[in-house]
Amino acid sequence: MGAVKMADNWNFDGLVQDVLVKSNNNSCCGDISFPDTSKIENPINPINSVTKEFLEDFEVYLKQLGVVEIAYVNGIKDYFMHGLDFDFNSAILFSYEISQCIHDAGAGIKAQEYNDELYRDFGNLTYKISDYLRLRGFETLVAHPREETIDFSHLAQKAGMGGIGKSGLLISPNKGPNQKISAILVNIKNLPKTKINPYEWIPDYCNYCNSCVKACPNDALVLDKKTKTVSFIEDVCIGCSEGCTECIKACPFYNKGYEVVFDKYKKIKMKSKKV
Repeated sequence: MGAVKMADNWNFDGLVQDVLVKSNNNSCCGDISFPDTSKIENPINPINSVTKEFLEDFEVYLKQLGVVEIAYVNGIKDYFMHGLDFDFNSAILFSYEISQCIHDAGAGIKAQEYNDELYRDFGNLTYKISDYLRLRGFETLVAHPREETIDFSHLAQKAGMGGIGKSGLLISPNKGPNQKISAILVNIKNLPKTKINPYEWIPDYCNYCNSCVKACPNDALVLDKKTKTVSFIEDVCIGCSEGCTECIKACPFYNKGYEVVFDKYKKIKMKSKKV
């Protein structure tokens, strides 16, 4: 398997991201697991192409279910984790907003209960969407949002859904980093392709910000000021063990909004050109 593509401002040596589950023994998230709730079997003779009309109806259906962002991506082999390999070449990615109750609770038992409920509900929703596709003739494999199956954030960035911030989380225009991501692996040869990611500026802005690094209560994000790279210290992160979301709450994309941050970034770049 090829090397997983990582953002330039991250050191991912040994990193297991915040979207974990069915965790291995080395993970800070424990052994929590969620069952496969599929009700439809994969078709014997699957369809391998879609129409524009089907995708339009499909996206309406997803929005009705509460999905925030939707993206399609090909060439997913390099993004499988832990040496896994699956006979699928494409993926449908979507995100789900993190509940406000998790932020309000603060790190601890209650926040983690809310966090587990979110993963359970989002996982079940992903299986429901998978069944929708299977019923219409498509072969699927669910990548549960808390599984270590695939590198969700970097695959979503490749798909043009957003850009990866210093926290290692995907930042998208609608919800910033306040989202979980899941994926359905498919073999559909004509999914729409993203030619240009309009959010490639986000990691650059994060080099000026570092709010998530400063906000981490356990110093799980360590900034090298010379290289502007961030190392993630998994052993001290309590994001998936106590539902900590301090890095998300500190992010200006979350508390100020995409357009405000984008305007600030443009002013920073204009000022730098004058120097």
